[in-house]
Amino acid sequence: MLKHPDDLSTLVALRQKLIREKAIVDQQLKIGVQNQMEETKEALDILGTTKEQVLGVRANMKNIDSLCKDTQGLITDYPRIRKISQTHQNFVATQTLVNNFQELHQDLDRIKNMMRDDMKNILGPAPNLLLVHYQLYKLENLRNTTMHMAKDESLDVKVTLKQYFGRLDQVVEEFEEYLWELSRNMIDLIKNKQGAVIVRLIKIIESEEAADAKSVSTKTERRASRQGLGNKKTDKPAREAKSLRSKFFDVLHDEVSRKFNILMERVDKEPIECLDAIDFVFPDLALVYDDLVPRSPSNYKIFPFFVLEYHRHVYELANKIVTSPELDGGRILHLLRWVREYYASMNHQLGVTEELLEPQLLDGNEQGLLDEYLKLVRTNLVKWINNMMNTASNEFTERTAAPATDSDKLYHMQTASLMFEMVNQQVSLAADSQQSTVMEQVIKECIQVMKDYQQRWRDLITTEMKKQIESPSTTPPGLAEYIMAATNDQIKCAEFADAVLQRMESENLIKNPKNFESARDLLNETMDDFFDVATHGANALLDLAFNDVKDPFSKLHTSNWYEEDPMGLIVATLRDYNDDFRVHLNDYMFNKLIDWMLERLMIAQMDALRNRGARLKFPACTERLEQDRAAVFNFFADYKNPKDLEDDFDAIEQLHKFACSTKRTAYINFYSMKRIYHDLPISLVEDILGRRDDMDRSSIKEVMDPIKEKFKDKDPIDATRSATIFSKVKQ
Repeated sequence: MLKHPDDLSTLVALRQKLIREKAIVDQQLKIGVQNQMEETKEALDILGTTKEQVLGVRANMKNIDSLCKDTQGLITDYPRIRKISQTHQNFVATQTLVNNFQELHQDLDRIKNMMRDDMKNILGPAPNLLLVHYQLYKLENLRNTTMHMAKDESLDVKVTLKQYFGRLDQVVEEFEEYLWELSRNMIDLIKNKQGAVIVRLIKIIESEEAADAKSVSTKTERRASRQGLGNKKTDKPAREAKSLRSKFFDVLHDEVSRKFNILMERVDKEPIECLDAIDFVFPDLALVYDDLVPRSPSNYKIFPFFVLEYHRHVYELANKIVTSPELDGGRILHLLRWVREYYASMNHQLGVTEELLEPQLLDGNEQGLLDEYLKLVRTNLVKWINNMMNTASNEFTERTAAPATDSDKLYHMQTASLMFEMVNQQVSLAADSQQSTVMEQVIKECIQVMKDYQQRWRDLITTEMKKQIESPSTTPPGLAEYIMAATNDQIKCAEFADAVLQRMESENLIKNPKNFESARDLLNETMDDFFDVATHGANALLDLAFNDVKDPFSKLHTSNWYEEDPMGLIVATLRDYNDDFRVHLNDYMFNKLIDWMLERLMIAQMDALRNRGARLKFPACTERLEQDRAAVFNFFADYKNPKDLEDDFDAIEQLHKFACSTKRTAYINFYSMKRIYHDLPISLVEDILGRRDDMDRSSIKEVMDPIKEKFKDKDPIDATRSATIFSKVKQ
């Protein structure tokens, strides 16, 4: 009952069912034992009565024997009368034998004509079957009697008689072959509503078996007589045992073998087609149970015979399929599912449990086949992914043409759709197995391949970015476009993985709750990993963009800053990048990229206050800082809600406000900022004050002393507060 792990979910129901069945069986046993006791008592009473009757019969038989001996003396010439009577009996028997001997060939002609009529349609009613057997049986007795009478004659006489009866032997052989042809077509006879033919066939076999048993008994008596163990001499004609029942079952075995041998010849080329082609097993066995069993003697056990014959040939076919060179992953799953359905059909349709079917299909090696299937899945997926990634890697690194675009003008690399086409193919194959463990293992194998795919894209983007940053003159153009394509593919992969999860839920592909939860968690984790790789790609795009504005950033707050507009150049460059990102990058990732770009720009502005040669010249710097903030704000207002931007710009505004404070208001502005941004680094505060041209060392010390005291007062609550943007500023 517990053949597979999925069956554990029905454990409680099985236990209750077994308890009910046990109670019923116990009650039946109790009633059966009581009835048996009563019948045994009654049988003992009958046995006692029978013993008395046997003793009475014995006494009566002795009286009859005594009277017989006494009456022989009362009849005059009794020996002569007895001899004349015996002579008359011998004369009549001889005359009958001679007449039968003379009519032998005429009888054989009539028998052959009747056989010919019946054999015209092997699936017909065969009305002459019993009559033909009866006539042949008589003629065989004639032959046996004649040969027995001639046992003491010369060799020439025996040879002549044997030649005379040769035609009879030939007809008997033809009749037996006709019987076996009928036996080979038993299933078709049942389908053709000719059950009466089967009854007559089995009647003939039973008749011959009875004759064989009588012949064996005669030989036993003859041996006993020779050894002096018998009371009377036995002189009956000998008969060769035909053993038709044994031959009958041999013919049935050969016919079943013939059906399966046809499939065996095709199994190497069409393994699964051959497996599906044995759908005749269950209808045939149902016919045997419904129509053949009622027409057969119970001691033939005809149904168990057919069940085991069919099962053993199915076992051989399944084993040959396992060793077939054409056995791939899909065929392995088909075979495993077919085996489960076979046992279920045997149980539900025919009432034959798995325990009764020996040998066990696949020799109980389902797990080994499953492991082989998973190995094939793993090998094929790795092979496909390697080929796909090799092609994609060449496109990504060589960049001889722009990446492909979809209907929404988004760049893509086509790897996402190809990979999940393979994944969905494996999921569909696993779904056909109808086994939760198979589906879970396939999902795990697919997820492992996805993780390898993610890592390869992560490494590829990192490697190409390094080349671009370190030696831009030697690298092909178009890296940003290809990173956008790879990033879009990762988002598609996350969507495809979610579709697989939705399919698992809607189609109930994994019925075991524990297995489903495991697969669901793995898929959710994989989706998060796809977003992580997409994030890596988006950050690479930002690296490219900010690498192009390194020079303008280095001029901020320096002497050039007061004469030129480096922030205007930064904003213009980033806008050019964003115009491309907005058109060709996934909307979700573009919005995330804008958020990350804003954060990077804020951090870069903060770090720029420490630029080499930076000098805050008052009062000019105050106006320039406001202009820079306004330029950046207006830039991001094209992509984000201005009200949301006010919160994002609060940190840089407060930092600039502190940078432009007077000595009297510096601490107050610092305190306001520190209260909100608990992780504000003191080094940044000190560096900003050091860049002011209106403060000397003593002024800076005067401002910094209370600030340092404030930094010493560690608020325990700060340890539990979330990090702010200042945590990412250089310490």
